[in-house]
Order: sequence, then structure tokens, then C-alpha cells
Amino acid sequence: MLTSKDKPKDQMTYKKKLIEVALPLPEINDASAYDKMPGIGPHPKGIHHWWARLPLPTARAVLFASVVDDPSEHPEKFPAEEAQNAERERLFNIIRRLMQKRLHGHPEVYAEAQAEMLKHCDGKLPPVLDPFAGGGSIPLEANRLGFEAHAGDLNPVAVLLNKCNLEIVPRWLDHPPVNPQARRRIAGAQGWRGTHGLAEDVRYYGKVIRQRAQELIGHLYPKAQLPRQLGGEADVVAWIWARTVASPDPAARGAHVPLISSFWLNAPRKDKKPPFHWIEPIIDRSAGDWRFEVKTGTPLDRNAVRAGTKAGRRAFRCLLSGQPLEYSYIRSQANAKRLGCALICIVSDGPKGRIYLPADPEHERLGRTNESRWKPDELVTTPCHEVDRLPMYGMPAWGDAFSPRQLTALVTLAELVKGVRADVKADALASGLHEKDAESYVKTVATFLGLILDRCADFNNSICRWKATGQQSIQLFARQAIPMVWDFVEANIMGEKGVCWHTAVEICADALEVIGTTRSAGNSATQTDAANGASGVQKLLVSTDPPYYDNIGYAALSDFFYVWLRRSVGDLYPELFSTILVPKTEELTASPERFDGDREKAKEHFESGFRQTFTNLRARLDLRFPLTVYYAFKQEDEESLPADEAEAEGNGVDLTTGWETLLEALVSSGFQITATWPVRASQSWRLLSLGTNALASYIVLACRPRPKDAPQTGRRELLAELKRDLPAALKHLQQGNVAPVDLAQASIGPGMAVFSRFSKVVETDGARMTVRTALGIINQILDEVLAEQEGEFDSDTRWALAWFDQNGFNEGPYGVAETLCTAKNTSVSGMVDAGILMAKGGKVRLLRRGELPADWNPATDKRRTIWECTHQLIRALDAGEEKAADLLRKLGSHAEAVRDLSYRLYSVCERRKWAQDALGYNALVLAWGDVRRLAGEQKPAAEVQGELI
Repeated sequence: MLTSKDKPKDQMTYKKKLIEVALPLPEINDASAYDKMPGIGPHPKGIHHWWARLPLPTARAVLFASVVDDPSEHPEKFPAEEAQNAERERLFNIIRRLMQKRLHGHPEVYAEAQAEMLKHCDGKLPPVLDPFAGGGSIPLEANRLGFEAHAGDLNPVAVLLNKCNLEIVPRWLDHPPVNPQARRRIAGAQGWRGTHGLAEDVRYYGKVIRQRAQELIGHLYPKAQLPRQLGGEADVVAWIWARTVASPDPAARGAHVPLISSFWLNAPRKDKKPPFHWIEPIIDRSAGDWRFEVKTGTPLDRNAVRAGTKAGRRAFRCLLSGQPLEYSYIRSQANAKRLGCALICIVSDGPKGRIYLPADPEHERLGRTNESRWKPDELVTTPCHEVDRLPMYGMPAWGDAFSPRQLTALVTLAELVKGVRADVKADALASGLHEKDAESYVKTVATFLGLILDRCADFNNSICRWKATGQQSIQLFARQAIPMVWDFVEANIMGEKGVCWHTAVEICADALEVIGTTRSAGNSATQTDAANGASGVQKLLVSTDPPYYDNIGYAALSDFFYVWLRRSVGDLYPELFSTILVPKTEELTASPERFDGDREKAKEHFESGFRQTFTNLRARLDLRFPLTVYYAFKQEDEESLPADEAEAEGNGVDLTTGWETLLEALVSSGFQITATWPVRASQSWRLLSLGTNALASYIVLACRPRPKDAPQTGRRELLAELKRDLPAALKHLQQGNVAPVDLAQASIGPGMAVFSRFSKVVETDGARMTVRTALGIINQILDEVLAEQEGEFDSDTRWALAWFDQNGFNEGPYGVAETLCTAKNTSVSGMVDAGILMAKGGKVRLLRRGELPADWNPATDKRRTIWECTHQLIRALDAGEEKAADLLRKLGSHAEAVRDLSYRLYSVCERRKWAQDALGYNALVLAWGDVRRLAGEQKPAAEVQGELI
């Protein structure tokens, strides 16, 4: 059996990188949450939608921290722990600068980071590979940081997006536009820096396409006639339609009734006051007829307006008879092609906001017009829960997801994207480009116009919904699935506001201007199966965000975009669009549907594929740098559907199984995990409490190849190794202000580093120890290490902690308290005098922070305790970081014990499920860095002498 004294000689030949020791997680979390927010201005994600896109700040922080050495690896420069911490803080500050908003406008920050990384890799950055590149966040940030970037993916849509970022856009950096309007306005290449010239051409030829589309189909998009009191006409923003089904009530004589999830048009929310807008049914049961009127004000029955024609989560009600319309009946009617649709409202644009108008017969007639000679007739054949709602409700082909007018518009635009290529080529040649370069530029501009068409398809289909609280259309892929939408919104694709071709062009062009890539001839984006280990560049730094077990079916979802790209630009990329739909068989997801519902076979497909992938990658790594892998513990939807606006989906993702399966695949393919970091990309991450919502958005794993001669060990020896290594690692995590809510997940890294350094851990019965068992042992030792830190606390605090573990802030018997005092070497009366305890009527109780003295001063407190310091500091933080900083400065260097106690108290609250009490302890640690910085900037008060506690 291996002991700590006889590790394999080659195990420590590499230098530990910063990512394997410490990270400034609060700043990374804040930046990542901001990056995921909608409406933050131009962003590279505006080029095209991708599901669960990794936040750019996370990608750049991980890449940087994977290259720079941890200061502990240079004892000749930083011999003492204090010097090492100071150097880490310097590196942290570079990462913090990398986390600032709109970083594309600060190339000097990228340059600073690149210069720092070059110091740690002999003056030459390694090439970076992401074998599961997806939306391309990692390769894009690698290129921006100065790496040679390589992106691989099996999905042709993902490959095309990465080609745009890595190959196409860098080819035309600093190139002037070719369109005649721009060339007349500004002669020569001066003033066209970065990608602005290309963006200008995308805008120009996008405008040309819109003008030509107006000539062809503009008659299908009329203006709205306003009420007499408003006068005149107004541009239509959207038309709201409802699907209809024949009433099963014989008295209705087959009349169709609407399926509407809500009658709200402009719904109440916290910051919104009346008047509101909604539709109200006007019913003539004798004639079997109905219509809707638009109402303004405040409805008498908000619940009725909210419910629409729904009758609970699983059914609708007939508007004529009130009888239930079960989903089974609706599905049967849908598959028999007996569903209809009816226009229920027109949304127009007014001088003071949205104007809601009742349905108009002429508008309804035009909306039913189909002038298209083609539609995507590829079948939705994948048995995948992300897309199965379409064939379930009578939409077996992708083209069935579009209304007649939507289909007409999209097919027309697709043909115009092809047609405008001749204009681009003529202008490119006229601008001075040679034939070959002109052809290349035509391909470039046409590609982005094809991606713009995809955005229009995402926002212009019959699965889009009206969001009444925001008075806006929500695209199909606001979620990582295709739900069924009953009352859908049709945006005016020929308009100038809202979701239309014009705004899609602007979004894409703006995104092009901020990509900010570095020109590199070595960049590549290729269609490869990661598990097959295609040959290529060697000595790589590998960082990847792979599929998450059965969480997202990328291949099934991206068929929606594939069929349109194949139509608009497929001939430009025959190698990517040679198949009818996206390849699916080899996709590494654990989808039971692809294995006749067999979950074990799906799991084996996922695990064996990952094992093969990581085994192949192991041979191509630059051993100076760790492999970094992201795992999505909990992926937030960008725009979650309200429970009452979609049929229950229930995709049944097993996060625990996926997490353990990924770890097993890494360990069995010869890797050891050296660090795990929980990264949050939720806008409300600082408010997270306990339970499932406490899971991080991503877990970042740093991994190293395990030596081939790594020996096996037993359970007892593993325990000894963990108890030796975990305390120091835990201290580093706490010094890095890892949030208490994340401490258990972050400690998996150093714990798994011990477990995975062995080729095999043998149980007492001779069986191989599983990852699940190892994780349980790591959590147990984490609790022990936190408990051992209590030795640093004063006796009053140790008593308070033990009492809190049993009673929280509730009362308990005086006698029990006194017995505990004997064990902790303190007294009840002493703690009453210290101001942390109340004793009355044979009962004792810890004081809550709101009950502590508001004028407390540590300089004059004769019996200061870590317990009171901690709760007073949380109380001060409630009043603002400046107040907390003033108090923290007065506590002196021993105030670090306050942070340690916060971790310990949070772990107690987590175990006891005391969510409300846990929030304060978590918040204190999260704010620690900012509070400490502010404390250092403040001048010491004259009356404070020396350190306290």
C-alpha cells in the first residue's frame, strides 16, 4: 500500500497552477452572472443562439489560471506563506480586471494577461483545444487571450459558429467594407479597425435584402387601423394567435374553440401599476360563436384573466360549454390535422407604448396566406424529449412549426440571402479585391446573413409566446427544449421594431464589432467526433465544456437551425451540410430514448464515450498544464416558462448520476482530479440559500494525467492521506473566500486529488471503491476538519457553537447549558456578561444579532468573543460594506477567525436545514474581499490601540 512518503517519482514533475490552489470566485461569479443577462449590449452571442452557452468571463478566468503558476511553486521568490498570499492577490487582481464589463473595449487588459501567462510558459503560449466546442466560448476567449485556438464538435451548426469566430472573422480584421455606400462615404481603409468593416457590410446587404423582401411580400404585412380617437394607422409589432379545436360538446355542433393559456396582454408585476390590458371573451352560445374584446384598466377577477381557457395544468375548458378539453383529445385532433388557429389580438406600436387592437378579418386572411414554394419537410424523427412535443401535436416535420405567413417570409429571405451574393461579389471586385479574395468575402457575408435568418426563425415560428409582463415576443429557444405553446405570437418580420429582420441584422452586426479576435493562421474549427480521437495538434492545453449527461439534446434541438442553414448557406459548406439532419448516433448524451428507453445502455454510452475521449486527449496534452472540464450541475433556463403557460415537461435529469459518471470516466481514463471550483452564472447567485437551488451552475474540474505506475491503496490508507492533505487545501479555499454554500463542492477537488492519484482503492472486502463512496468519505472528513478549527476559538465561542448546533437561537434548559460550560471551560454568567447569552427562568438562549448592542465597540469590550465579533460584523454588513469595513479594521488580524466561524456556522445551518440563518454567514464570506479592501483604505481611528481579541 502507498503512503505519503513513497509517491511515484513522476507524480510531481509539473508545477501546480493557480487554478489548482485558489481562485477569486466571487468576482468570477459576478462577471459570469452579468454575462448571462439579456440586454447587456453588444455581445458575441448575438451572432447566433446556442444552448447553455458558457459565460465568457468564466472561460477566460479558467484559461488564465490554468497557465500561471501558483506562488507556492516558487519558494525561492516567495518563501513565506504571507509572500505567497500577496503574489496570489496580484494574480487575482489580473483576473479581476479580466472580469470587467465590456472587456472588448479594453485590449490592454487582454495584453496584460497574455504578458503574465508568457512568463509561465517559456515565452510561448500552448495551443488550446476544446473538443466539445458548442457555442464556442472557450475557443473564442482563447483566441482573444492570444492562444492558437482549436475547436472541435460533431454538430455542424456548432462547427460553423466556431469557424466564424476562429477562421472567418480573423481573416477580415481591419478590412474596410466593400459596399458602395460606405466606400463613397469614407475612402480607403483608414478608420476601419477590427471587425467594423465587415459589420458595416452585413448591415448594408441586410438592408438590401429587406428592401427586396418588402417588394416581394410586403403586401402580407399591413399596418393596423387605429381607433377613431387615435386616428390613422400604426405599424404592427405582432399578431397574437390561438390554436383552436372542435368542441366535443354535441350542442356546439363542431364549432372550434380557442386554447389560450392566459388572457393577459400587459400583465401586472411588482413595478407596474394600472392600467393593464387583457382580452375578454364575448360568447354567443346559441350561435356557437365567440370573439375577443380588448379591455383596459384593472380586471375584477385577475385569476380568471390569468387562467385563460386553461382548466388546471393538464387540460383546457371549452369556451362555449365549459366542458374540459383533455390533452388526449387535443392530441388526437392534432394528429388528425384538425387543429385550427384564430387571430385574437393585434399589437401595434404607439407614441406612448404598445397599442392592443382586436382581431381584424383582413389581417387574419393575410396571416393565413402561404406564397412559399418550399418548406423544411425533414421529419422530427429523433425520439428525444426536447423536441417530441412537435410530432405529438400534429407537427411531424420542421416546416410544420411555422404559420403560413411565417413560412413565406423565411423562405423568401432564404432565397434573397442566396441572391445577394452576386451583389457582394460585384462590389468586392469593384473595391479592389482579387477574384479569390472576393469569393471568400462573399462566403463570409453570406454566412452571417444565413445566421441572421436563423435568428429570425427562432423568433418567428408558431411556438413563440407573448410575455405579458414584458409586452414582448419570446423566442422558441428561450429554453433548452421545444414546449408546446397554444396561443402563439407572430412577430412582424418586415417591421423595424421588436423581433424582425432589421433588428436581427443589427444584433448580428453589433456582435461582430465586439468579437475582438486576434489574427492567428493556426486557428481551426473542425467537425470531429471527440471519442474517436482524430489526429491533429499535439502538446495542447485542453479546456472543454462537454455535454451534461442527459440534460440537453444538442443534436435534436439544432436540427431546427440546420434545416434553414442548409437552405441558405449549405452549398457554401458542403462538408458540413451533406447529411439531411444533424448527426446524432455518436452524440455523447445519456438519452434513454436512443436506446429503447434503457437507462443503463444510455449511461454506458455516455461513460464509455467519455472514457475514450479523455484517454485520447491524455496522449495529446502539454503536461505542463492541467486539463479543465466543466460540468453543469444546474443549468438555468435563460427564460423559464411559467408553470401555467406550458404543459408539464419533466425531463428527469439525474444530476447526481451525471456528476458521478463524469468523475468515473475521468478517473478510469487515467486522470486525477486536482481541483474543483463551483462557478455560478445565475443573476441571483448571491442570494442562494439551501436545497437544490444551492447547486452551482458549473463545476470546473482541473485534472492531471495519473502516472502509469501509480500504485493501489486501501481504505485505511486513503483516509490517512485525506486527513493529511485536506486541512491545508481547505484553508486555501477559505482564504480565497469560497462561499460557504460552495465549500463542500470546492473541497471535492483536493479530496478527489487524493482518491484519483491511486490506480485503485481497495475496500476491506477486496472490491474497488466507487466514486460515490469516495465522495461520501470526503464530505465526512470535511466536517471533521471544520470541527477541528474550533480549537482556534475562545472558550465562549466554542460553547456557543456547540449550543447553536443543538438549539440554534431557541431556548434550552439552564442545567444542560451549565454542563456544557464545564466541558468548554466557561460559565453561563460569564457569557451573559459577555453579551451573547440570555438566561432567565431556568432557560438560556443565544442572542440574535439584532438583539446585540447597537453601539458595541470592540475596543471597550472587556470580554470579546469571536462569536460576538462575527454576528456584529454581519449586522454591520446589513447596513452596508462601509460599516462592515470600519468594524473589520477594528478587529485586527485575528478577525480571520470570524471568517472561519462563518464557514463552521454555515455548515451547521446546512445540515440542520436552517436556510434563513445560513444566509448571513454566507453573505459575510462573499463580501469578505470587498470589506477587507475597504478596511485597508480607511484611516485607523485614533482611539484604537493595537490589535484586539
